[in-house]
Amino acid sequence: MPSHRRRFLAVPVAALAALTVAQAVTPVTAVAAPAADVSTTLAARTTSVPAADDISGSGPAVVWSQKTAADTLPHGWLAVSGGTPKDLGPLADTGETVNVDAVSVQDGVVAVATSVNPNGALADHVTLRHLDSGDEDVLPVAYDSSGAAGDERYRGQAGNGILVQQSYDDASGYRVRLLLRTPGGADRTLLSDDEQYEILASDAHGALVLRRTAPGWDHKIVYVDFATGASVTVAEPTTDELPQGLEFTPSRVGVIDGATLTEWQRSAPGDGSSTVTLPFSGARWISDDTLAWYQWSSADGAAELFAMSRDGSTPAKDLGGTFTGLAVGDDGRMRVSLYRPDVDAAIQTLTDGRVSTAAGDATTIPAGPARLDALALSGGALYTADDSSRRKGVLLRSSLSAGPAGASAGTPSRVLAYSGGLVHQTLAAAGGRVLVEQGSAYEPAHFQVYEDGTLVGTPLNYINGSAVTVVDFDGERVLMSDRTTTTDGTLLLYTFANGRTQRVPSGSALNGGAVYSSVRNGTTSTWSIRRTDLTTGTTTTVATVDCLPGSLQVRGSRILLTTCGAASTTGLLLKAGSSTGTAVDASVRTPILGTDVLYTFTKSSDGGAVTLNAQSLVGTAATAQPLFTLPQKADSAAAERWAVDRDAPWAAWMDDAGVTHVTWAGLPTAASATAPAGFSPNGDGSADTWTPAWTYNRPVSWTLTIKSGATQVRSLTATASGGKVAPVWNGTTQTGGAAPEGAYTWTLTARDTVTGRAAADVSGKVTLRRVAPAASVTAPALASSAATSAAVPVTWSAKTAGVTSYDIGWRVATRTSGGVWKLGSLQTWRTGTTATSAVFGKAGSPVKPVAGLTYRFYVRAHDDAGQTGSWSTAATSGIPVDDRATALHYTGAWKSVTASSAWSGTERTSAAKGAYVSFSADGTQLRIVATRKSDGGRFAVVVDGKTVGTVNTYAAKTAYRQVVFTRTLGTTITTHKVQLRILSGSAPGRSTVTLDALMVTR
Repeated sequence: MPSHRRRFLAVPVAALAALTVAQAVTPVTAVAAPAADVSTTLAARTTSVPAADDISGSGPAVVWSQKTAADTLPHGWLAVSGGTPKDLGPLADTGETVNVDAVSVQDGVVAVATSVNPNGALADHVTLRHLDSGDEDVLPVAYDSSGAAGDERYRGQAGNGILVQQSYDDASGYRVRLLLRTPGGADRTLLSDDEQYEILASDAHGALVLRRTAPGWDHKIVYVDFATGASVTVAEPTTDELPQGLEFTPSRVGVIDGATLTEWQRSAPGDGSSTVTLPFSGARWISDDTLAWYQWSSADGAAELFAMSRDGSTPAKDLGGTFTGLAVGDDGRMRVSLYRPDVDAAIQTLTDGRVSTAAGDATTIPAGPARLDALALSGGALYTADDSSRRKGVLLRSSLSAGPAGASAGTPSRVLAYSGGLVHQTLAAAGGRVLVEQGSAYEPAHFQVYEDGTLVGTPLNYINGSAVTVVDFDGERVLMSDRTTTTDGTLLLYTFANGRTQRVPSGSALNGGAVYSSVRNGTTSTWSIRRTDLTTGTTTTVATVDCLPGSLQVRGSRILLTTCGAASTTGLLLKAGSSTGTAVDASVRTPILGTDVLYTFTKSSDGGAVTLNAQSLVGTAATAQPLFTLPQKADSAAAERWAVDRDAPWAAWMDDAGVTHVTWAGLPTAASATAPAGFSPNGDGSADTWTPAWTYNRPVSWTLTIKSGATQVRSLTATASGGKVAPVWNGTTQTGGAAPEGAYTWTLTARDTVTGRAAADVSGKVTLRRVAPAASVTAPALASSAATSAAVPVTWSAKTAGVTSYDIGWRVATRTSGGVWKLGSLQTWRTGTTATSAVFGKAGSPVKPVAGLTYRFYVRAHDDAGQTGSWSTAATSGIPVDDRATALHYTGAWKSVTASSAWSGTERTSAAKGAYVSFSADGTQLRIVATRKSDGGRFAVVVDGKTVGTVNTYAAKTAYRQVVFTRTLGTTITTHKVQLRILSGSAPGRSTVTLDALMVTR
């Protein structure tokens, strides 16, 4: 949709406040759920549909822009006659101030503006797809972001051509023209000598164009007829804000002001305008048959769409859904993105003020996953949210069960339909009740408790719920932190039954109708864990510990101190009545205490994946069992997409496809393991086999699968009657061949031979090494890019697994007595170091770097098998020559200034056009270092009498030691004559060139 439609017809959208449930970290993508007999999945819901915009229609074809949950850039989508939408691929970035119509359709031709830049640079080509023949034309757009002469910007489609803004005047930088470019034809100039153009609407016959005109750069909206080249002024806005509405239909163009429509016939725009009085002053959009406008609805927190026939033959009607992205196609038909209780999200055609029911007039928008910010477990019940593409969502509950045949989940049933605004989160569940937050951006946050869809007690209201964190919930009361608690070391305890609010010490917990808190015993180093009955007020001491307790969690008689001691990363699990307990690792994430189960977290060896583990607390103590890897959040503001049941041994998570997985954590056949990280089957008698070992507390049948990527390499299987699993892998494939060197993933699956209950899969990595280790080294091309003095930061890293240490070497080219540059021999800088970086020129450096010389750095690696690799390719870094060097000869008005942030602390400046500096460059590459400033001017680079480049040193913010120009001089060292010549400024006040240093690579 053209940008002007978004400016004066903004649709308010309620902002979802985000509340994070205690101790959030950044999770990673989830892996598959554990074995099927102790886990199950709920069907993915794909009813939450992303919004579509940039709608464009032409007869039976409609295209739009849409970004789904998995996309990083918007995609173009096409549907014909309501058919299945086709993904046209990623579009160019439309975030520039001047808008790009990224996807459109006119006269049966689809235009998709794209860029080869994966980061979404503005369009550098436009693909025109002919729907009738399937032919494609690709029209280039010479976009390079410079704004200099020849720079082009895609502005919109014109049937089987495109509209391009092109700069054509180097001196001013503001003179541009609007071109019509067609396949196989010469460009036609439609408008010129302006600052910029924005296409407000276009088709194969003409366009509405917003111009910025000289000399005052005022705004002007004109209609341009492509056939004749004639134009007519439609409006002259005084600011960036356009008129209330613009009309662009197959037969007319015009502007709406209040209830007055001034319009021109497109067939004869020069004949003058006529005036039409509209039945409603709030009308904004006109097609050949429909008049429409938005009206705010406080009930829905959104703008409702009203429509009527253009000639007034049908009354105004509220279309009853959520509509966005209103647009008129080149066929005169009006289309919107539609969200309605009885219709999935669609691109919908409006005719005579009504939603059209004609076949093909509605196109379903591709669905994404349902909203994933509502997930809770309690007492074997799973609570999930489903927004169903509506403004108001529902809360679903599934009953979970586990038995000898495995786990199962009942059909989700609706337990709550949100009626008072959007649901933000299902914050917690306990005792058959759920705690949710509701509200919108225009009203307070309501923390409410529901039981079987019925509101229980008195809601707790906050003006801004984003500052509130739920700490604990027992079904009747909630412990929260807010802005007030962070300053006074307390938590807010709220009772929903009576609306009573009281303060309790920070770190407190709820359980069994009581609040548990820790209190220091006078001036001693011991702390008491106290239980206060919330009905009687009676306080008793249930445990004493000799460390500073962190937050408390309580389930039955068990008490978890999330940390034990100041700055500790270890918790303590103990029972009421006892002061001794078991240490619990809390270094990765705060552990969670459930009824008869303890949930802990571990992080992968690479520091990325965080795994949820469950440890049974009944019977013989068992090793924690991995359940799943924590999934990513839906977005940074959303809640976690996983939860554990603190009243029953269940855990759940949602994947990126919207599938909910639940797994039973009760009494699993937990394993302990030792698995060497690698081995080298090279026949040297040392670590020739991989011999992991696991000990289960039950007899198990097991299978160890070893994969390279997705390809299975080896599978080992057996039965361990005593629970001892000890496979041996000698580095061969299933067919007996030698497995190639590299990293492998392994998965151990085990099943109880008596009960048939499967253990959670255990997986990890093992590296097989057969070749010598390798490493790479990096250094800045110029020392000035990293510091102000002659010191080079050098870093190195392993390219193969198992590297334990490195050797670092260096070489430098110097001039012989005969004047020939010669590369010296390799010298050692560091030997057997475990560090991965150092600074050449600082402490420990073998020499002091010399200005004008080029240093080359090398690295080789040692691995844990005692192997030493070859020297790497060189990382080259030059020490620039300062602006004060005698080799530089200045002509004209130059001034030397000091600047602490400059190379060697000085710079040379000039604003005199024609002033220059000359020098000889005997090397293979030239780099120029300068300071970019708000008054930065331009200079030309002349090599051997030929201008090879122009540099503009302007920048809104000062940036020192910038490499502003790089030029390859040749492949061999040859002497060249170079001049840097001051040019006129690109604009008033931008004429000063600040030269810092230069470097010739040898």
